[in-house]
Amino acid sequence: MGKIAPSGIYEYVIARTKLLDEIFLDALVRQVRHIVLLGAGMDTRAIRFANRNQGTKIIELDIEKTQRPKIEILKRKQVKLPNELVFASIDFNEQSLSDVLVEAGYQNGQQSLFLWEGVTMYLNPEAVDDTLSFIRDSSQSGSQVVFDYIYSSVLRRENSLYGEKEIFDTVSRTGEGWTFGIENGQIDEFLTERGFKLTAHYSPADLESKYFQKSDGNLVRRINGTHCIVQSVVV
Repeated sequence: MGKIAPSGIYEYVIARTKLLDEIFLDALVRQVRHIVLLGAGMDTRAIRFANRNQGTKIIELDIEKTQRPKIEILKRKQVKLPNELVFASIDFNEQSLSDVLVEAGYQNGQQSLFLWEGVTMYLNPEAVDDTLSFIRDSSQSGSQVVFDYIYSSVLRRENSLYGEKEIFDTVSRTGEGWTFGIENGQIDEFLTERGFKLTAHYSPADLESKYFQKSDGNLVRRINGTHCIVQSVVV
């Protein structure tokens, strides 16, 4: 029986989900004004953690062709949606992020959390910079942006990482290949230049240690070596 996904990708998605769940819950406890999901996809955190929400507005942004089927599925399954959840469709290539968010109830100058999950690697550098500039300029100091990225070496096809060739080939076959990466060891400088402070960085090895390492030090599973996750705050 052939593998359904490239080596270590299931494990990466599991680790990423668990880590971002922890960050999402922490933001609810701190009662930040907004949590913005940039490219929400089929994310269910607003629903799964609705009983922990004490008034934080959650705005899910995504293109209509992804967001509409999700909403239809939730209605068909009669899933109760929390009052704090707002769906806002956006074409990132054609519409202003600021305009769409403000219409969805986003207020400038507030403490916010931005979750940017599984998106940056599909963008061009200008789009990444524009999004980070908006977050920096519109939110209060100390607001968080959390995102994952791939190493630039993956775009160069160096094939030095666990599962790298498999995942790159798989993504390329979809017709929507990866276009953006950050050099290994350069994330601190990358963020500082854009007005952010790095607060936590999780390499594949860090995620393995956090979520897949037994008490005797042995790993239960390995994580695909191409992705890292960043926590940072607006300075």
